[in-house]
Amino acid sequence: MTGGAVTDQAADWNEFVINHSAGHLLQTSEWAALKCRSGWWAKRVLLPGSTAGGGAQAGAMILFRRIVGQVLAYVPRGPLVDWSDSALTEAVVARMCDVARQEGAFALKIEPDLLDTAANRQRLSAAGFHPSLQTIQPRSTVFVDLQPDEDTILARMKSKWRYNIRLAARKGVSVRKLEAHELPLFQQLMEETGERDGFPVHNAAYYRDAYELLASRWGAFLLASHEGDPLASIAVFACGSTACYLWGASNNRRRNLMPNHALQWEAMRWARERGCARYDFWGIPDEIGAIATGLWQEGRNAVSAEETPVDLNALPAGDLWGVFRFKQGFGGAVERTVGAWDLPLRRSVYGLYQGALLAKDRATTNRYGANGEGERRQTSSAAIEVAMEPVLTAAAWDELLAQLPPDRSHVLQSWSWGLVKAGSGWRVERWRVQRGGRPLGAFQLLWRQPTAALPLRVAYVPKGPLLDWSDDEATALVLTQIEELCRRRGCLQVKIDPDVGENHAEWVRLKQLLLQRNWRFSPEQIQFKNTGFTDINRAEEELLNSFKSKWRYNIRLAERRGVTVRCGDVKDMPGFYRLYKETSDRDGFLIRPFSYYNSLWRTFLKMQQDEGTRTGGALLLAEHPDESQPIAGLFLLRYGRQTLYFNGASSARRRRDMPNYLLQWRALQWARAQGCTVYDWWGAPTNPDEPSDPLQGVWRFKEGFAARMAVHMGAWDWSPSPLLWHSYHWGKSQMLEVMSKRRY
Repeated sequence: MTGGAVTDQAADWNEFVINHSAGHLLQTSEWAALKCRSGWWAKRVLLPGSTAGGGAQAGAMILFRRIVGQVLAYVPRGPLVDWSDSALTEAVVARMCDVARQEGAFALKIEPDLLDTAANRQRLSAAGFHPSLQTIQPRSTVFVDLQPDEDTILARMKSKWRYNIRLAARKGVSVRKLEAHELPLFQQLMEETGERDGFPVHNAAYYRDAYELLASRWGAFLLASHEGDPLASIAVFACGSTACYLWGASNNRRRNLMPNHALQWEAMRWARERGCARYDFWGIPDEIGAIATGLWQEGRNAVSAEETPVDLNALPAGDLWGVFRFKQGFGGAVERTVGAWDLPLRRSVYGLYQGALLAKDRATTNRYGANGEGERRQTSSAAIEVAMEPVLTAAAWDELLAQLPPDRSHVLQSWSWGLVKAGSGWRVERWRVQRGGRPLGAFQLLWRQPTAALPLRVAYVPKGPLLDWSDDEATALVLTQIEELCRRRGCLQVKIDPDVGENHAEWVRLKQLLLQRNWRFSPEQIQFKNTGFTDINRAEEELLNSFKSKWRYNIRLAERRGVTVRCGDVKDMPGFYRLYKETSDRDGFLIRPFSYYNSLWRTFLKMQQDEGTRTGGALLLAEHPDESQPIAGLFLLRYGRQTLYFNGASSARRRRDMPNYLLQWRALQWARAQGCTVYDWWGAPTNPDEPSDPLQGVWRFKEGFAARMAVHMGAWDWSPSPLLWHSYHWGKSQMLEVMSKRRY
């Protein structure tokens, strides 16, 4: 392949951009010239075709800027390359890196116009890039299809939007191109909008330069007025088949005349006349794009903005959330790109750069975006600094949880547990909460409608969310996202029950925070509130010696009397379930049907067979040579460095042979062999000092294996409607009381 060449021929470059399938305004020579007037400089890389007379195959317009004495290379909406061609991609990336190094850059940042898919992310990773902590251009937007006729485009809009467009025309609102001498009007409208909505705007020179460099070839500044009174203005630009709406402003007068609806419609008509196939509204909250991407990857071709499963009435006021309310009514579809990706060129400097990004308010780092200081800062700290995005693959989920405090990851937040619950009627969603690209927390949310008789949904984050609970700010931000998601899903309540100890210093602050946010200690504790842990991060002999002497004696007794323990497989599950049913009947606790445990046990046994996974499980069965069936058994769940004793069963036969003691010892040995450091006994008395607590007897057995009790915070509920929440739980308690009376 012919080596790439740096070219300063603007006309040749623009011709390449226009003809490339991914060509974008932000890759044009004029856009580079605009940025060069504000402290950047540019170089263009062009890879010609391999045959004589062949056109350019790939290229990139690279912007450079000094940041605290260091140079950053940035490729907005590029490079322009066929990413499915690995050889071509490798060549253009190598040439970009060469040019970036020549300019002294410490890193190459790109933001290609690629949809956010697993395949595209894999291509970027294969090319040496990794996700950046600093996204500059908006990842998520709304595109309107301009290919149908005008009547069809209008018909796809919400009826109120069509009405407002016609209302503006009836009331005499006119739209025309803004002339150069009228730019002070645009500046005045921008400043009025910035003052009203609370964001800074560019100075007059920036918009004057944009008009001079871009308007003649690429775009238009449109002005809506009424009887000579300027009401609103927007700047729209077209490159190739796409038109982009970059800037917009309006005054506070005569807003009832709907000038903004009229402007957007005329901008779309202008774009159609230029042969554009779609209209880019340029920026919506990324949370919306993340939701739409999750739905799209479930098999839908596109997710219309109007059909995005969010309650518009529950969205925060102002900022990009308010803008989304406006943009979603024009009948477009939501799309999300892969965002910004970095390739470090000098790792020591790049490490300092990453650290600075984490410490700096992200809003200030976005001042170089196409929307500039003005519109990029329209996003509030909650919307721009804290982002919530769905996690769509098991590998990505495991990778995320591995970045969080290791003692907080619980098997009930594992991907495999979600698969099990999805098979029993729950909807499962997994979310990453991040700030400035750094993960703050994660949670696996389950939600469903408990009974068809009541149109109520409930949500549950079992043993989560997962985060650093000593970080008060992170805790508040993650709880905010959970509460908002509860609203969006139309749930009556959401329940959390993380493994946070009541005796920890963080609990006092956390309890106060929960109460301040209207969380309530739940009358319905799904999991055991308390549990016990045995530290198995020590030599086997030391672990055995930590047990009570009677327990060590019983382990040896079981061995002398011929009890053995083996790992079972799927063929043993029906027999184990029968033993479990016998145990439940004898000890008076309820269990689920075999179909549920069949799914659960199979899932974790299968994961155990896959080497290198954080998830697994084991079925251990205690047998005696004189018995045809197992006399005891247990099922273990493993996640990360923790093993959980989940199900236990025993027969009335040969109890004096102490099979359960040997069984638990083998379970502890199995957990150590998996590299686990903690054994969770899954259940301890709710009231440790109450002798009548039903778990006291079981706890004495567990305590003999060096188990230490962990008193946890238990389950807490949050509801958008406290009155309905109280009514729901009161009604449920009454129903359970009636059922109890009928039973006995």
